[in-house]
Amino acid sequence: MARKFDHLADVEVFVTVMEQGSLTAAAVVLSTTASVVSRAVSRLEARLGAQLLRRTTRQLSLTDAGRLYLEQARLSLSMFDEVERVIQGQDGEVTGVVRLSAPTTYGHYRLPEKLRRFRERYPKVSVELHIGNRNVDLVAEGFDMAIRVGRQPDSGLIARKLEDAPKCLVAAPSYLARAGTPASLDDLAHHSCLAFLLST
Repeated sequence: MARKFDHLADVEVFVTVMEQGSLTAAAVVLSTTASVVSRAVSRLEARLGAQLLRRTTRQLSLTDAGRLYLEQARLSLSMFDEVERVIQGQDGEVTGVVRLSAPTTYGHYRLPEKLRRFRERYPKVSVELHIGNRNVDLVAEGFDMAIRVGRQPDSGLIARKLEDAPKCLVAAPSYLARAGTPASLDDLAHHSCLAFLLST
């Protein structure tokens, strides 16, 4: 299968020619020769089936097609440049958007402080937070990561421990006065407990 955009190098040469004002000046910037630059522009014109430049011994000028192509080519190259800066981060800064899924209780009570510290360290990263107790499909639903509580099955995903978050049993004093205080975990079988199960 032929590559659809294998001519992008020639597009960049064409834009450089117009920015520098001559084939020779563009060749210096691109560390090549004027003849190589000229052939690149000719290949681009042949591909498009249209003349982009009027060439004389003294100057270059754009045709109407060349003016239109230059405008759009500059726009397209600037978009490539922008998306690379976003991905790589300018001046070493981490940038972008992170989609994160977290369970309800953890998301409301434990996560805000961690997100505050994350925001201070990476101010140009936006976090799109989804709170819910359903185990999302990270790949199918487009999430970058998810927070899970407890031991996780071996799913092939990369996991990192965030913290040990202690849990405790609570009861209203009126309930304990009526039903008694459990002394062991086995005693809970005889008490009215509110069970919480994470959905799958």
